[in-house]
Amino acid sequence: MAGPILVVDDDLFFRQLASDMLSRRGHRVVAVENATMALQEVARAAFDLVITDVVMPGVDGFALTARLRERDPDQEVILVSQRSDVKGSETALRAGVADCLTKPVDEADLLLAVDRALERAQLRRERAQLRDENLEFARFHNLHQRCLELLSHPDLEWLQERIIADLSAVCDAQSAALWVIDDRGDLVLRAYRGLLDKQFLAEKMSPEGPLSGRLREAQPWVARDERSMVLYVPLIASGEVMGLAQMSDPLAGDFRPENTRDAKLLADFAAVGVKNGRRLLALQRLGLRDRDTAAYNLSYFTDYASKEIYKARRYGRTFSLLTFSVDNLPLVRVRLGAAEAKKAVRGIIRALSRIIRDSDVIAKASDQEFYLLLPETDFFGAMMFVRRAVAAVREEPEAQEVEQRLPLALVGGASTFPKDGEDFDELVHRCRRRMDERRASLQRRLMLDGLPFWDEVDLLLGNPTSPRLPSDERAEPSRRGKVADVLFDELQAEIARELVRDPGQRGLLYVGGPEIRAELPIASGLESAPPDMASRIYLLGRRGDLESHPALTPVFLEGDERVTRHEFILWLSETAAYALIQRRGRGATWGFHTSDTAVVDGLISKLQAEYDLQPY
Repeated sequence: MAGPILVVDDDLFFRQLASDMLSRRGHRVVAVENATMALQEVARAAFDLVITDVVMPGVDGFALTARLRERDPDQEVILVSQRSDVKGSETALRAGVADCLTKPVDEADLLLAVDRALERAQLRRERAQLRDENLEFARFHNLHQRCLELLSHPDLEWLQERIIADLSAVCDAQSAALWVIDDRGDLVLRAYRGLLDKQFLAEKMSPEGPLSGRLREAQPWVARDERSMVLYVPLIASGEVMGLAQMSDPLAGDFRPENTRDAKLLADFAAVGVKNGRRLLALQRLGLRDRDTAAYNLSYFTDYASKEIYKARRYGRTFSLLTFSVDNLPLVRVRLGAAEAKKAVRGIIRALSRIIRDSDVIAKASDQEFYLLLPETDFFGAMMFVRRAVAAVREEPEAQEVEQRLPLALVGGASTFPKDGEDFDELVHRCRRRMDERRASLQRRLMLDGLPFWDEVDLLLGNPTSPRLPSDERAEPSRRGKVADVLFDELQAEIARELVRDPGQRGLLYVGGPEIRAELPIASGLESAPPDMASRIYLLGRRGDLESHPALTPVFLEGDERVTRHEFILWLSETAAYALIQRRGRGATWGFHTSDTAVVDGLISKLQAEYDLQPY
């Protein structure tokens, strides 16, 4: 049906005459007396045709036509004038009007001009409708293709990236984030893009928390954050939560109803894709495990590591690669038999599997070597895991049974992306170098593992008549002998400066001595340390004049004479490993100091056990 016709003329007689002529032909007519009122009417409703007088007070017909064309370049306009020279004039042609009629207007001429103008308007409307339908069909076809692709690629890593890319596209969103359900039932951040700052995105959310009501509804919802509108899109398959997407920074400034509708359709397919991907991954894991140990095979592990490297590069993340070797396994196989060797390996894998997370992956590289990949784990965390792994293996019954008859000599090495390398081979090479360092370490050469803390201190310190410490060019240096009296204080001051320079560096520092005093260099050096310092620092000794400190934790050891006779610094961090132990006597100070990571780690572990200190 044609839209209404607007008649504009300051002559009441002509307005009524034109209205009557057009109304008899079934047209809806709105008549106004000047251009200002005409523009008000056009602002309220669309008109297929405007019939306007040329000469009017204020804004004339030509100016009104120009204003109308600014709003709608296709607006049909018929000019009416008492002057016969208006028709065909340069001004009328430039205005692009449909027709020019001369007053008095003949009814037949008016109706003919109106019919032609309305016919052109109708054709334009049909063409626009056809164009919109074609665009809608193309949009729906594109959306349909996106949905099918989400079902045709079961790889979870690919799916996660593709889901936020497709949702961003259909929602015209500049930023997006995606949380996917993990094996423990938590929503874990898997992908993000655009203008988002990762530190403001939750790494993990529970679907049973505040989100539970919204997720049960299985419908997108819109909220507003400090910057703009945010569209949340749940991924639900057969009533099961598969994920949650967050769209933000819409290009249009807001999310339109069609954005929400398309996002819901896409999310339903995405949820099914994620569910299928998780099932396929579970089947792959079952088929890619070693029969004896249930560890993954090397082919699966290298593929998984390649994907982790891609994600780490894409999102600026870190991860750690660990290698473990059972050095004495060939000897166990020869002396105790193949069955005992398999039992030892099973026990080691079982112990490692007990302490890893769902996202961690363990693989069997050879009969006596195993790989672990720890996502989102820095180098310090990897070192702590090596310590926990060795302790877990010692407590595993099957490994214990073999260890009692013949040492297994389990050794581990760690490397971190991108600190130690940016491809798999580099990381493995660095792991093996650190394993060699541990093999050459004093920790193994002096068989220090079974000694309590103070027995190891006495052995390492020795005395002037003790034999020289064994050395190996593969190991970090260790020395004992006379040391400067000021070394203990100078080291504390230098470590304090290092911690203040890099407060985000994770590490452990133990400073022990006869008394915990406020003038200790480590205490005064960290007086103005930031409150969010990542390293943990402990002072051990008798109670002195330091009761509390913003960056230090005092551990008061009353009545332990061994502490009063010694001073020590044990420091282990992402970038450094150092230990100083000394005895002050009547003559020169006698000390032992080392950069051997295995020795430093062993001393810290035994100190924690000796005084029941909490591990990192």
